[in-house]
Amino acid sequence: MKTLGIYVQVPFCQTKCTYCNFHTGVVSSARFAPYVQCVCEEIARNRQFYAAAGVALPAGIADAVVDTIYIGGGTPSLLGVAHLKRIVDAIRDTFTAKLTEVTLEADPETVTEEKAAGWVVAGINRVSFGVQSFNDDELKASGRMHRRADVYRSAATLRAAGIANISFDLIAGLPKQTRASWRESLYSLVELAPEHVSVYLL
Repeated sequence: MKTLGIYVQVPFCQTKCTYCNFHTGVVSSARFAPYVQCVCEEIARNRQFYAAAGVALPAGIADAVVDTIYIGGGTPSLLGVAHLKRIVDAIRDTFTAKLTEVTLEADPETVTEEKAAGWVVAGINRVSFGVQSFNDDELKASGRMHRRADVYRSAATLRAAGIANISFDLIAGLPKQTRASWRESLYSLVELAPEHVSVYLL
C-alpha cells in the first residue's frame, strides 16, 4: 500500500519577519475564507486539474492512502478553527485517508486554550512552533511577534489540550545572538522537551 503526505500552504502572517523569503503576506482576515474555499476546491478537483494540465499521476499515487497532512505557512494558526477543520475534512472526503499525523504550523502568540481545543477536534495532533529564539532581544530584532514567555505558555496550553507532539524551530545566527544567548536558547528548548526540533542557519 502506497501512502501519501499532503502539504497545504497558508501564506498569511501578522507581520513579515526580517529574515523571511517565503511567499507570504500580511492581509485582512476577510481574505481567509475565500482562500480556504479555493484550497478546498483544489483538493476536491485535484484529478481534474492534473488531467487538464496533461499531468499523469505515477502508478499507485491515485489510490494511495493519505496518512499525513502538514498545514504550513505563513502562519496557518491565524485561521479560525472552522477553516482548518474544513481543510482537513476536504482531504478526508476526497482521498482515502488513514491519518496518523496532522501538523499545524503555529506562532506561539497565536495559541489560546480555545484554539488548541478546537485543533484537537479538527484532527490536528502535532504542532510545529516557529520559536526561532528564547531571547527577547533576538526576537524583537527579527520582527517576531512572540516573546520567550509566550513559548512556555503556549507549549503548556497545547499539552493541556491533549496535543502531545510538538516541534520547535530554532534559528542560529540571528541578529544580536551571542554564544551565550544561543546556549540559553538550547537549554530552554531542552527544558520544554519538544518531541522534534529543527535548527536552521540564518
